[in-house]
Amino acid sequence: MKPINIGIAGLGNVGEEVAYQLIKGFRVQKNLFQIELVAVSARSKNKKRKVDINNLKFFDNPTDMVLDKNIDVIVELIGGDEGVAKDLCFSALKKNKAVITANKALIAKYGKELAEVAEERNLFFSFEASVAGGIPILKLMREGLIVNEITKLTGILNGTANYILSEMEKEQKSFDIVLKEAQKKGFAEADPSFDVDGIDAAHKTIILSALAYGKMPNVNNLTIKGIRDITLNDISYCNQLGYKIKLLGNSLLSKNKNGEDELCCSVEPWLISKNLGLSSVAGVLNAVQIESSLAGSVMITGAGAGGEPTASAVLADIVDYANETKLFSFGRNSNDIKNNYNTIPYTSKFRYYLRLNVVDKSGVLADVTSIFKDYGLSIESFIQKSNQEDKTAELVIITHEAEGFVLNDSLSKISILDGVIKKPVCLSIYS
Repeated sequence: MKPINIGIAGLGNVGEEVAYQLIKGFRVQKNLFQIELVAVSARSKNKKRKVDINNLKFFDNPTDMVLDKNIDVIVELIGGDEGVAKDLCFSALKKNKAVITANKALIAKYGKELAEVAEERNLFFSFEASVAGGIPILKLMREGLIVNEITKLTGILNGTANYILSEMEKEQKSFDIVLKEAQKKGFAEADPSFDVDGIDAAHKTIILSALAYGKMPNVNNLTIKGIRDITLNDISYCNQLGYKIKLLGNSLLSKNKNGEDELCCSVEPWLISKNLGLSSVAGVLNAVQIESSLAGSVMITGAGAGGEPTASAVLADIVDYANETKLFSFGRNSNDIKNNYNTIPYTSKFRYYLRLNVVDKSGVLADVTSIFKDYGLSIESFIQKSNQEDKTAELVIITHEAEGFVLNDSLSKISILDGVIKKPVCLSIYS
C-alpha cells in the first residue's frame, strides 16, 4: 500500500495533538494504514512542543505546501474565514490535494464553494472537527441518518458559553467573574466575543443546517444573541421556576401555506426545563439533538473542544480518506445546496421569560400589565424582588404562549416607560 503523506498547517492545541498522534501512531494506523506526517507549517519552528518536528519538512508559508508533490492531504488548522486559511484550502484542492479542516468560520462562509471544487476534481474534502469537537455529529448526519428527513436541530455548540453559564450557577458568581476565571483556565480566549456573543455557535449552526436541509444561511441573516446580559439573578429565578439557561443553536425546517420550505435559524439563550436532557449538559460539553423521520429524536453529547477531542475528529477524517470513503462533504451534491439561504423569524408561539429592572414605586407594574393587555398577552407566573438600598426592583414574568413579534412590539413600549431603568431581558422557553 502506498503511504499516505500528511501536511499540517497550524500547530496550535489541535494541530500539535494531531501531529503527536500521527507520529506516535494511533490505534488503527499501524495495523491498517501507512499514514505518515511529512510536513508542517506554523508561526514558529522552534517553539517547545510535545512533538518533535525537526525531522519534518517545515514551511514558513503554508500555501507553499500545495506545491509539494510528496503531500497527499493538507490538514488546515489555522482558522479564520479569510486570508491564508482560505487561500490554502482553495489552492490545495485546485492542485488536486485532499483537504481536511476544523475551520468552522471558513466552512460556514465558503464551504459550498470548496465542496464544488472538490467534487469537480473527485477529491476528498471533509471537516468533521468544525462542529462540536470530539462528537461525530457530521458523520452521524452524513452517514448514520442519511435516509432520514431531518426537520429540527438543536445544539449546545459552544463549550465556553456553556461552561460560563454552568459555573455561574454552580459557584454563584457573576458573568464577568466567571469569564475572567475561564480565561485563566484556558476555557475562554483573551477576546471571548466569538464564544459569548454567539458567533462561533452560529457558524456551526449554519454547517449543521447545510447537512440537514441543503440550506446554508448567511451568518448575517441569523438571529444571534449571546449571554452577556444573563445575570446570576436570572439563573436563580430560572432555577426556582424549574429551568436552566442554555445558549442554543436552533434550526427548524417547515412548510408554509403554499407548501414552500421555511427555515427558522437562530443562536440565543433559551430556558430549558430540567426534565429535558439538554438541560443536564454542563461545563465545556456540547450536545446536538436531531428530530428525524425514521430514527426519531436522537441526541449525542460529548467534549466540544480541546486538543484531544478535536484531534480525534481530524484523525477520523484522515482514516476516511485512507479508506477511500466515497461521500459528499455535505451529504449531498454541492449543486443541491442553496447558499445564503434566507431565514425567517419563528412562526411558532412560545412562552417567554422576561426580566424588567424598574423603579420600586406604585404604578409601574400596572403600566406594564396595561401594555400586556393592549397586546393580548397574559402572565403565567410572576416574581418580584425589591432592593431597598437603591429603591429598585426586578420583575420576573413568565408569559403564556405568544407570537414573538407581538411580544417584541410590547417590549418596545415597556422599555420606554418612565419606571423602567434598563432594557428588558427576554428569553424564549424551549419546547
